[in-house]
Amino acid sequence: MLIIRFARRGRRNRAFYDLVVAEKARAVQKKYVEKLGYFDPHTDGGAGKFEYDIDAVKKYIGNGAQMSDSVAKKLTKAGVKEAEKFVLRRASKPPKPVEAPEPKAEELVAENAEETSAAEEAKAEEPKAEVVEESSAKEEAASEPKATEEAPAAE
Repeated sequence: MLIIRFARRGRRNRAFYDLVVAEKARAVQKKYVEKLGYFDPHTDGGAGKFEYDIDAVKKYIGNGAQMSDSVAKKLTKAGVKEAEKFVLRRASKPPKPVEAPEPKAEELVAENAEETSAAEEAKAEEPKAEVVEESSAKEEAASEPKATEEAPAAE
């Protein structure tokens, strides 16, 4: 089975890559069937220079050659539509549900101040309500006739 892949060349810290067609079982930097182009990542201010023979690439893809993921991505960016089917798609995680942003410290302080003032007002109103209830209870007790206890009947 044939595969289109990059073969590393060059010296240490100054690598460039040949775009080759080789047997899949062969070592990456050894014997290859045909050289299709090259990629030099150090030229053009770090953008790299990628030259290839598009007719030869399409011929090998049409004949059933596979493609490495890095070559497929590079050719897809260069505009070769046939290379898109070889780009491996990573399984993506489902998106996290969007939560409301955390309230800022200033907002928390303002909310706490409102809650404490509301609680203080509620406490201030409660004793007045109790006083009213106590006085109404005293008035009710005064208006009712007092019942006298009867002694148990002797048999």
